[in-house]
Amino acid sequence: CTIPNMAVQNVTLLDVATRVLLANPSASLGEVAVAAGISRTTLHSRFPTRETLLVAMAHEAMDMVETVYNASGLADSESIDVVFGRLVEGLLPMGARIELLLRERSLDSDEAVNERYDGLDRPLIDFVAGAQSRGEIVGDVPAWWVASALLGTIYTAWEAVAGGRLAPRDAPALVLRAVAVSYTHLRAHETEAD
Repeated sequence: CTIPNMAVQNVTLLDVATRVLLANPSASLGEVAVAAGISRTTLHSRFPTRETLLVAMAHEAMDMVETVYNASGLADSESIDVVFGRLVEGLLPMGARIELLLRERSLDSDEAVNERYDGLDRPLIDFVAGAQSRGEIVGDVPAWWVASALLGTIYTAWEAVAGGRLAPRDAPALVLRAVAVSYTHLRAHETEAD
């Protein structure tokens, strides 16, 4: 996998590091520096160890997710369709960052990363619980499950885009359709039971 030189692309050092480490999980800091178009000394001055780089990558990924959550209207009482649409549009481009966050096992031993990660999706879960209380979706499916299903579908779409099976412009609509089928079916099923 060839990683474009950072000087040519308008990307951050952590973007380049993500690409390098996803392509080759055992890549050295020297390989990250080469791909970023900087010296190892420069990289080591910012991130003295692989662990400090990975922790910085994890926190930046979670910062990005929180930014999308904050901009998506989770704190409002907007319809689930509108909010889910914003979430898909915002989270889909972050697939590589999220993949690294999920796959990098060395992060499991960092208490601060784990504590933050454990609470990361709370705003989404709370929004889903509110949508359930408003009757937008049935309440007999745990809110955490609905949130996880949405996030899993977004991640699956990102993998399909990255693998060349799905056009990036088609991904948001496909995610929303897949998720809407689930909660529309749940609403219809509850109505039939009444």
